[in-house]
Amino acid sequence: MSKKILVIEDDQSMRWVLDKSLSREGYNVTSAPDGRSGIAAAFEIVPDLVILDILMPDIDGLTVLRKLKESHPQLPILIITAQNIMTHAVEAMRRGAYDYLPKPFDISVLLERVDRGLAQTEAVASQREQESIPAEMEDMIGTSPLMEDLFKAMGRVAASDATVLVLGESGTGKELVARAIHRFSNRASGPFIAVNASAIPSELLESVLFGHEKGAFTGATETRKGKFELAAGGTLFLDEIGDMPANLQAKILRVLENREFERVGGQRYLTSDVRIISATHRELWEAVKEGDFREDLYYRLNVVSLRIPPLRERKEDIPILVEHFLKVFAEEEGFEPKTLSDGATSVLIKHVWPGNVRELLNTLKRASVLASDRVIQIADLGLSAEGTERDTDETFDDFLRRWLEEIVAPWSNLEEGDLYEQIISRVEKPMFELVMDAVKGNQVRAAKVLGINRNTLRERLRKYELLKKGAKKK
Repeated sequence: MSKKILVIEDDQSMRWVLDKSLSREGYNVTSAPDGRSGIAAAFEIVPDLVILDILMPDIDGLTVLRKLKESHPQLPILIITAQNIMTHAVEAMRRGAYDYLPKPFDISVLLERVDRGLAQTEAVASQREQESIPAEMEDMIGTSPLMEDLFKAMGRVAASDATVLVLGESGTGKELVARAIHRFSNRASGPFIAVNASAIPSELLESVLFGHEKGAFTGATETRKGKFELAAGGTLFLDEIGDMPANLQAKILRVLENREFERVGGQRYLTSDVRIISATHRELWEAVKEGDFREDLYYRLNVVSLRIPPLRERKEDIPILVEHFLKVFAEEEGFEPKTLSDGATSVLIKHVWPGNVRELLNTLKRASVLASDRVIQIADLGLSAEGTERDTDETFDDFLRRWLEEIVAPWSNLEEGDLYEQIISRVEKPMFELVMDAVKGNQVRAAKVLGINRNTLRERLRKYELLKKGAKKK
């Protein structure tokens, strides 16, 4: 007997494509144009797998997902959507979807995901209904396969209370990941407290984490709770855990093993009900081998690890990050969002971004402020050539055209008849400088190289204030 697949999708053309493609593979397909009819069809036919869109006119897909998992806990549900944002991916996986596929997608990829879902002996267990995530939650942005995988993993991790180690270079958004996991977890109603171990002097860090009793040290005029107490019932995010001093590593280990700690100067143990999410930009296992980090603590922290890809590995996300950031800046300042020229966009994509998303954010904020026009040009970005990957497919003509576009784009700011002179002057001066340097100031040789007479050469050198430089090297 063929497997029964229920497609819940409001777009008629997409329903038709899915119906034909799945039927061709031998599946028995039933289609529903909205959430209500999809839920009714699920009770009527009891499908073996559901393909579910998120954005629909009556009931959103996440609500349909929840209702289907309540009545059919073991039913594999594949989410499809054109709105590929982190909140959808994480929430869908947390509510029990077995996979998440952003549109547009290849049918071959969809069929592979369907096969995988049907092959599972047990789908993801039903998750209890939790409160919806606040609409104002800050989103992570990304549609690349690497970010899609990260979002799925975050959704699975959020449903548990496991200790999580977030790995990634500086500026990739490790705290954003930690905050998202907390907000999608059973501890969402509790506090989220972040501590950067590398930003606090080592002699103060113990007191910050565990608190202190009155009189424990000079200046301790009153008893104070530490972050482990303040985060009770919630999540404690320990950023840059790889820089934690050795003496505190032992105390953190005790909290993880026994859920108890002492305040500085205290005489009794206090219990700790917190989930620990830690993060580091270091290769923590290398630190273990070098003796800088406890091996037993490493294993306690690394129950589940999530690695955030650097921006240079997911450059397809740069255009949507740019659009998002420019829109946010515009809303903050109360003006229309600025856009990027094609040349500026190309430069951003080719840049290697050692500072990752944080560097991109700061670059766009600076450019948005400095740009005199609504279109941000290459010069507004302020990026050095050293940080840009060379495009081996770009010809000199391509480069020249892109460069000229940067000059011509703000044409409305040029005086009538000025464009030709601006372009020629910007090309001529560096050209004459390079030639004069190459011939060590010899004007006769320079004129021959350039194919002009010596009088013309001297006229240009005088115009660009290069005559003294040429005479000196003659």
